[in-house]
Parts: sequence; C-alpha cells; structure tokens
Amino acid sequence: MLTFMKILHLFGLMLGAGGGLGSMMVGIQAKRAGGPPPPALLALRKNFALAALIGVLLLWATGLWMWLVDYGGAWLGTAFAVKIAAAVLILAILVAARIAMARTAPGSPPPAFIQRLGPVSGLLSYIAVALAVIVFT
Repeated sequence: MLTFMKILHLFGLMLGAGGGLGSMMVGIQAKRAGGPPPPALLALRKNFALAALIGVLLLWATGLWMWLVDYGGAWLGTAFAVKIAAAVLILAILVAARIAMARTAPGSPPPAFIQRLGPVSGLLSYIAVALAVIVFT
C-alpha cells in the first residue's frame, strides 16, 4: 500500500507542476496577445489552475497518509516543518487563486495579486521538493 501511495504522491507532484507551468504559459501568452486574449486561451487558465489544485490536494492526502503510516506522525525535524510550511503556503495561494478567478468576470485577467503570487508558488514548490529530498533520504 505504501508503494501505491508513493505512486499517487508522484502523480500529484506531476499534476501540480504541470498545472502551474501551464498556468504560467497561458499568462505569458495572454500578455503577448496585444489585446483581449482569445477565449480558448482564457479557458485553459481555469483548467490548469484546477489541475494544479487537484495535484496539490493529492500531495496533501498521500503525504499525510505516508507520514502517519510510515513515520507514525513523528517529528521529523526542522526541514520537515519548513517543507510543510511551504506546502501550506502553496495550498493557500491555489485556494486564493481559485476564489479570485471565480469572482472575476469571464474573459478578464486575474487580479494583480494572483499574478504576483504565481512565481512565489513556483519558488515554494522548489523549496518543498528540495526539503523533501533532504528529509526523506
């Protein structure tokens, strides 16, 4: 069962990363459009954001399961705590983006704060993965 959870965990990592990178690419193309971005491009924004959110939720579900089952919920050190803090911030950014996009009129760009938080979530993702490698090797 642990192997299956690890597979799902890596799938969540790929889904989250793919959604984040896709969202970034859509944003870049939307800025290059030189006018209102094509509706098909804007439709992708929500799809990529949803993929990223599902991926991160899958990471949380499988990660917590593995931590409780394999480590008994034990304290794994400061690096693990910082990794969890980064993961909490990533989840908060994704939820805030989802709420903001739901409140934004179709065809309009996301709020400026969401555009600024995108790169922050990417950096936090790198930190979380690096700390996971440190903690679990």
